[in-house]
Amino acid sequence: MVAVLTRIFGVHNLPLVEDVVQDAFCRALEVWPFRGVPENPSAWLMTAAKNRALDVLRRERTARTYEPELSLLLQSEWTLVPVVQEMLTDNAIKDDQLRMMFTCCHPRLHEKAQVMLVLHILCGFSIAEVASAFVTSYTAVEKRIPRAKKTLTGLKTLFDTQAPAQFSARLPAVQRALYLLFNEG
Repeated sequence: MVAVLTRIFGVHNLPLVEDVVQDAFCRALEVWPFRGVPENPSAWLMTAAKNRALDVLRRERTARTYEPELSLLLQSEWTLVPVVQEMLTDNAIKDDQLRMMFTCCHPRLHEKAQVMLVLHILCGFSIAEVASAFVTSYTAVEKRIPRAKKTLTGLKTLFDTQAPAQFSARLPAVQRALYLLFNEG
């Protein structure tokens, strides 16, 4: 969900995306016991997160630096429907996750920070789990991840999967993150 919503709202809104995804899961815990689990839970969660993000962006759009870019998305919600439906296919979600992995592995970041971001953002590792995977202190990881996120949000663009020239520079970090994911699993 983080990868798909980051594709929609941009990497500069990564903190917002993480918040609305958490909010969607909390909302599901509140609503589903009373109304029952919806027919398509993943679509419900994605819609809830997207709508929450749109609400937050509407409230803040005049104060945001990125207002011109976001205004195109916010002019009418119905223009997002085809894009969101296309992004909810199984292949698109996998592509978005891969794109987000390569985005997290930007050359501006140290390789350890790249891998930590992938594990934390896309794999759902807690700070303690990331620290354990790197055999380092909780405090070091707790400081490194927000700094890396700040650098990442300053990029304003996602990795272009159609430009293979940058794959070789980022691939080792992606592979290391996948190795640690399965190692911890």
